[in-house]
Amino acid sequence: MSDQRSYVGPGILRSSVKGTSRRRILSPRRGRILAALAIAGVLFSSLIYVGSIQESDKTTKSLSITILALVLTYQYYDTVMPCIAAPPHLPGPHLWNDAAGVDRTYGNADDCPHCSAYCAPASISIIATYRAVGMPGILQDFIYDNGKSVPEITGDGTIQTHGVGMFHGAGGKPAEVQTAMTWALGPITQHDWVGGNPKGPMTYPLLLGYMSMGTPILWLDNGGWPVNQSVSYPPLSNRLDQGHAKVIGGHDDNNTPVDPTDDLCLIYDPWPEYTDMGILPINCTQGPGGTWDPYWQPLNDVNFSDKGDVYLVDTFPAIPEFSIILVPVIGMMAVVAVAIGLRRNRNR
Repeated sequence: MSDQRSYVGPGILRSSVKGTSRRRILSPRRGRILAALAIAGVLFSSLIYVGSIQESDKTTKSLSITILALVLTYQYYDTVMPCIAAPPHLPGPHLWNDAAGVDRTYGNADDCPHCSAYCAPASISIIATYRAVGMPGILQDFIYDNGKSVPEITGDGTIQTHGVGMFHGAGGKPAEVQTAMTWALGPITQHDWVGGNPKGPMTYPLLLGYMSMGTPILWLDNGGWPVNQSVSYPPLSNRLDQGHAKVIGGHDDNNTPVDPTDDLCLIYDPWPEYTDMGILPINCTQGPGGTWDPYWQPLNDVNFSDKGDVYLVDTFPAIPEFSIILVPVIGMMAVVAVAIGLRRNRNR
């Protein structure tokens, strides 16, 4: 948020008489009084603007809401990378909502395998775009191809499998999502309930910490599949060892900072049906500006105690909390401006 204001230098009054301008030098005592008033005014104004400001163009921070500046990406086959898996599929990039297939109805047999099962590549793409990693690290086909294990040939520029989704290490399956996210974003941190993980599970304090640092959270939600997703992609036999991927990109404490029971998480969900059809997952409400996606989901429904869920975060440097330093910086600028003004008065 820009805050453009015009100030008259402390110690100087400007007045206009019949179209002419004159200056009247104040006494040092009166200058100091005006200086104090100027500082108080600037600090008061700063406190007002702390309520909603931009943090390095990455995060909007208010007294109760943090929203990361993510751009939603829907899950879909997004390049000309050849796919040699069995049909049904169409070559080349697909529509953003091709999970609905030709009949535009979600959950039917003609749904696109890529677009139905690409939630993990799409969620990684959301974070990679936010982190400005560039091509090809933001492309879903590349993310999939460089993360999916056998029978996929990793990184060969060709898709051998589709419609099976990506595993995240549960049930002895390979950690394909982690491999793909590391390929796109570098080292990552994992939070889960598996014994021996030194980072432990995701917690409420960790959520607040990641949001305050401008760090999005990739949430692999075990059992959190979209209601109208095709039963074929990914196949039901795989879903016990997978989770629907989405990104936590904001938090609202509902003005009750000591009571997390009414908190909300802003979810960037790559499943296209919510926007396409104007619907929401159960218990969720529309996001900022009335969006169907991202949407606000109760923290209780996110449920950090679910032992099947996995949370992944990148290790990029934290984005400074501009709201914390805004008041002191503006205050110091005011002090310097006042000191310069008074010094000029004394030197006249």
